[in-house]
Amino acid sequence: MNLYLTKHRSGVRQDITNLAVSWTWSGDKASLSRQLEMELAFSEKDNLPVPEIGDLVTMEATKPLFAGVVLRRTLGSEDHTLSVTCFDYGIYLQKNDCTAKFTGATPEEITRSLCGDKGIPVAALPTTGISLRWKFSSVKINQAITTVWSLAAEKNGKRYAIRYTPEGLLVKERTVSAASLVLKAAGNLMDAATVEDATSVINSVAIYDKNGNFLRRLGDTDSQELVGTMETHITQQDHSDAADEANRLLEDGTQQRTVTVRVLGDLSLITGETVVVRESKTGLTGIFWIDADVHTWNNHNYYAMLTLNCRNVAATASAGSEME
Repeated sequence: MNLYLTKHRSGVRQDITNLAVSWTWSGDKASLSRQLEMELAFSEKDNLPVPEIGDLVTMEATKPLFAGVVLRRTLGSEDHTLSVTCFDYGIYLQKNDCTAKFTGATPEEITRSLCGDKGIPVAALPTTGISLRWKFSSVKINQAITTVWSLAAEKNGKRYAIRYTPEGLLVKERTVSAASLVLKAAGNLMDAATVEDATSVINSVAIYDKNGNFLRRLGDTDSQELVGTMETHITQQDHSDAADEANRLLEDGTQQRTVTVRVLGDLSLITGETVVVRESKTGLTGIFWIDADVHTWNNHNYYAMLTLNCRNVAATASAGSEME
């Protein structure tokens, strides 16, 4: 693994791998961007490369894995290391608003339009063919993009992972892969902790019409008997059936089981992918989705902390509104 610094003003590129005491590369499903945090050896007496705000840092193995801009750094008066935080270009989707109207545009067309307005490249997008009439007013671009893919998911039942890569913005369907890495205690699984949480359960959905008249109720009776009734209300629009939305809320509102694992490092273990876990001591087995990842290199050791979910729950947003 190699780290390179490209100076913003001169364009000079230097290898800073040997200056890195430690670094972490991370991302989570709630953010389109990934970040790189480094602790670099620093001395005012030596003529060492020093990252400054606006400089570019890249992380490369056999290919580029990260390219990001230095937006934060910290140095104390007595410190011998410099702390630097870099964000990939997905950060500009989080830091810029959009105001736009789309009539009969697909999520992929909207995404390309919003990214194109800010010069953000697009790596790959699924083809949905879903037509949307949606408007945004002073909405962060990342929220707008997440919204249109959330709307697509509501219509076709799929789940999408959205993240930034060195090639540009990538949207892909969250599916179980036959190439999923197996994590097991006898090999690469170092430790694991499990949290079961029923505080956000939705086990009953009541459907009303736009005038507030009750239409029907869908629910999970087993869950209600176990933890009590936890109900949400939705409004059914004219000439539509809210059953799909109600079933999606019930599916996403089941009891959560989140697992945090520490494993030997592997570059394929990133947010949106799946892993197979086999841990006989705690009985933790099955296919899990990676909801967050933190990769750490320190003293020639490489390991990763992963937040896993047994359910395929993608990040969602509901920015903007449907056009009349």
